[in-house]
Amino acid sequence: MRSRSSRRSVRRTRVAGRPPGQGRAPRRSTCPYLFRGLINCGLCGRHMVGNLNHGRLYYRCKASRDFVRQHEVAHPPMLYLREDAITDPVDRFRRQELNGRTLAANLRALADAHHRAELAAYRANDETGRLRQTITDCDAKIGRYRAALDAGGDPALIASWIREASTVRVTAEAALRVSEAPPQRLNDDQIAAIVDGLGSLLTVLRGADPRDKAELYSRIGLRMTYKPGPKTLKAEIVSTDLGRVLNVCPRGDLNPHAR
Repeated sequence: MRSRSSRRSVRRTRVAGRPPGQGRAPRRSTCPYLFRGLINCGLCGRHMVGNLNHGRLYYRCKASRDFVRQHEVAHPPMLYLREDAITDPVDRFRRQELNGRTLAANLRALADAHHRAELAAYRANDETGRLRQTITDCDAKIGRYRAALDAGGDPALIASWIREASTVRVTAEAALRVSEAPPQRLNDDQIAAIVDGLGSLLTVLRGADPRDKAELYSRIGLRMTYKPGPKTLKAEIVSTDLGRVLNVCPRGDLNPHAR
């Protein structure tokens, strides 16, 4: 009993005596997880973290009793997903949905949906009427100022009024030119350019080093959700790196299912 008490005392002394800011540095994993930060738990919504177990790469979600009780979720204490069980299905998803005709069709559908959304926002925030009225008001002011000048008003003072009104008018005209240009939909040439560019990226992806492959998966906007009940993995591409239309998720049925 005396020996155990002594050891506990030594451990407490070492921790308390460590200068502030000089604790143990956080460990950095050297394992090339392909999907680090890209998989969410379908039960609690949190990111699943990489975990090396018996030489295999896993993704893990840990939930304490307090967490389960606080958030009222049905969650096991520890949830695991093996990386090698999902690598091939994710690669098939990538090949099927990000190649050739399928990708072009998805991009056209996305471009249409994105354009409709932008057009609705443009119309809701249309300021062309206000800007045209500002220009009309400025013209009227300048006309009155010139009439006052012709009637013998102070030239220096009236000139400053005219400059001020002219500046407001020029600013309103510039804003009107922008406001009068509605958002444009991606055309077929732009879609073809995105398809070609992404095709080159996917060619690199096939033979990439695992760490580079992981970075590319992140860049193309791969996001996945693991549902342990049916043992399925829902995957989608959501990325601004592929063009602005890819901010919208393609379709709900574009997801691979890994068992």
